[in-house]
Amino acid sequence: PQLAAYRDHLLNEQHLQSCLALKECIANPDVALTRGILEPLASLKRIGKISNSNCVILIDGLCEAEYHRPDHGDTLTSFLIKHLSSFPSWLKVMATVRSELLDITKLLPFTRISLDVSGSDNVHKDISAYINFRLQNSPTLQSNIASTSSSESGSVSQHKFSMHVLHLSQGSFLFAKLTLDLLERGHLVVKSSGFKVLPVTLAQIYSLHFNLRFPTIRSFEKVTHILSVCLAALYPLTLLEIYYSVNSLLVDSFLPWSEFLQRFKLLSGFLVKRL
Repeated sequence: PQLAAYRDHLLNEQHLQSCLALKECIANPDVALTRGILEPLASLKRIGKISNSNCVILIDGLCEAEYHRPDHGDTLTSFLIKHLSSFPSWLKVMATVRSELLDITKLLPFTRISLDVSGSDNVHKDISAYINFRLQNSPTLQSNIASTSSSESGSVSQHKFSMHVLHLSQGSFLFAKLTLDLLERGHLVVKSSGFKVLPVTLAQIYSLHFNLRFPTIRSFEKVTHILSVCLAALYPLTLLEIYYSVNSLLVDSFLPWSEFLQRFKLLSGFLVKRL
């Protein structure tokens, strides 16, 4: 790892660990960033414990924070603007934002690259390369697609399939990945060369995933409150916090811990548990 020296430094400095605790990051993010990250990194760089190579911090979805703007204090974007001057030159920031909310980044002195499908062919080329890579490295996908037509060679069928998924994705890597995952796991079976069985939107993909996991309303009701709590939270919750929040929704009953754990396991793959 590029920042192994920083990790070792944190392990040896208890006050820095306290400074970077989730509670402190929420209460005083300015101090957490400056004293817990930027100052130690600059110090380690000066004494030669960090190499000369550049490092990148990736922030995916600056616009997501705009949907949860606080009544006071910074948004993620304004927080970045406030502290960018303190970042060392070797520590780069790469951030993404949806085109319709590009205005929130106008004060950020960043080089801008558009990934809109209409603005460049590069997105199509990248997704096409990804689809073809998955096809070439998955015998399951190849056999699934080859079964659509006995008169076409495997390469022709794969090319037609690749172009079809590329068109449906409309520039979304997530759509392409989830569609290929469903096919590779056997949840979808291509039955014709028209590929009509394939979903056409992300909403359909998520609906299919949930229908596979929760085939009845009763089975879905077991996890409804857990999903509601996690979706409403402004920051990742611990398992215990989710448990208490779920029980606060149950006015006429109480959910035992063991039953809660069983229900939470039903969401494996949908929710990632914090340690």
